[in-house]
Amino acid sequence: MKSKVIIISVSWLLVLLTMVIIFNFSSENAIKSTETSGGVVVQVLDVVMDKEDITPPVVQKYQFPVRKVAHFTIYMLLGFCMISAFDKSFKLKIWLNGILSLVASSLYAVSDEIHQNFSAGRGPQVTDVLIDAAGALAGILLYFAFLFVYKRLKNKIRKK
Repeated sequence: MKSKVIIISVSWLLVLLTMVIIFNFSSENAIKSTETSGGVVVQVLDVVMDKEDITPPVVQKYQFPVRKVAHFTIYMLLGFCMISAFDKSFKLKIWLNGILSLVASSLYAVSDEIHQNFSAGRGPQVTDVLIDAAGALAGILLYFAFLFVYKRLKNKIRKK
């Protein structure tokens, strides 16, 4: 029983940690946010391009897609952590836990966009909420895939 409480607690702690990370990124003003994403772009481009080809216009060209991939990815993590926490905490059908996780992640995405409205030079975007919700859905589906593989392997081991 004690180990189940620990597993549930850690699951929700991961949800909370992911939300804190998202909140911190949303708290950055427009200039800091641009610097952060620009730094990521430079690091990525450094792997695939020569240093002398990485100019400010090139960095600017790739900033928008990198920012959108970042939205998708962090919400994919949130969706994965959320479904894991719901699955471990509540004795509901897995698909219902998936729906609850998607709704909760999407509501957090909406609140995140509203929060950005209070950061200098930033504002809410409906497209970001849609990207965030799609990322959360991808994380939830990834959890389903892991669960499916885990159960298949578990059954295979039992049969031996």
